[in-house]
Amino acid sequence: MTQAIREINSQLQTLFAALENITAEDERCDDLVSQLQETIVKRQFLLQNLTDADGGADKAFLEAQLMLSQRFMTQARALKDHRQQILHASSKSKRQLNVYRTIDANR
Repeated sequence: MTQAIREINSQLQTLFAALENITAEDERCDDLVSQLQETIVKRQFLLQNLTDADGGADKAFLEAQLMLSQRFMTQARALKDHRQQILHASSKSKRQLNVYRTIDANR
């Protein structure tokens, strides 16, 4: 089971790297976010099964997984914040453009 968790951790790292390297407008972005979500759910399930089956499992392994979980959360928050900033800037630009169109239409 620990090998499966390691493989999922690797998949998560690959997905985060891919999301950081593509633009928010890229069509693949939605697919990558869905894959990220599914992979996180799988990881949670495996970690829960590991702790239930082994009554705590290997303490060092679980501590390493906790640290990795915290790193993944930090990456996810940074990615989310960046995407929200992009969306905010885009909506602000659209509002400004609409103001200029309204002014031009009133001439």
